[in-house]
Amino acid sequence: MPTNRLERITDHIYALRIPYQDIFTTVYLVKAARGVLLFDAASYDHDIEDAVIPALDALGVRESDLKYVFISHNHTDHAGGLKRLLASYPNVCVVSKNEKLREKFAGYTFLSPEEGEVLLDDLSVVYVIGHTADSMTLYDRRTKTLLSGDCLQLWGIFGSGLWGANIPFFTQHQQDIQKLRDMDIDAIYTAHDYHPCGRSYLGKAQIMAALDACLAPFALLRQLIEEDPDADDETICQRYNADGARPTLAVRIVKLYREATLNACG
Repeated sequence: MPTNRLERITDHIYALRIPYQDIFTTVYLVKAARGVLLFDAASYDHDIEDAVIPALDALGVRESDLKYVFISHNHTDHAGGLKRLLASYPNVCVVSKNEKLREKFAGYTFLSPEEGEVLLDDLSVVYVIGHTADSMTLYDRRTKTLLSGDCLQLWGIFGSGLWGANIPFFTQHQQDIQKLRDMDIDAIYTAHDYHPCGRSYLGKAQIMAALDACLAPFALLRQLIEEDPDADDETICQRYNADGARPTLAVRIVKLYREATLNACG
């Protein structure tokens, strides 16, 4: 999809793919029964000025129409443009579970939603912890579409960074992946191009394949650790990354995964 150009993905949802470093982050604009919601706030001031505001204008969204900006989690490529957005839409309500973000923008309206809370009559909040402790997805009940942000990492993102399967909260992530399996979802749209399934999963077969891919890196980690229990985290990480066939994993993920599995064993 061309950079910074709106893509209509359902009757109500539009995608805006915005460059970030050497990859892309996708922002979504959602029209609902009682207003408009912006899913994530891009990375930089110029993203808001050059891409997001023009997109809202192109859709005929007035300042009073934009009710919520939904921050899937407080990372730069998803919340970095929030200051500039609030300067143009000061009355919008920021939906976020992140206390640091609330403190940073004290004076603006915030909502820390409950699991299953409904926004604008049509949109439900679904927690999917794992990538961060404040990670949330948004479920459009009209089309059974889930906007997942970075919540579903699969094998990670090919790029210049250490962007392989970045899941520090593995135990909770397992539970939340199962929760998604049990939901009635017809389509999932993510923030980035995740290996090997890309950024959209349409239909039950693609969705289940993507959810399987979310846990597959950790099955490989478990195998590598079991094959050589005395190997340190750095060695395991090097073996994981050795063939270059998957996005590059960081050593800290190996360490956190090992700690999580040891704690689970008692």
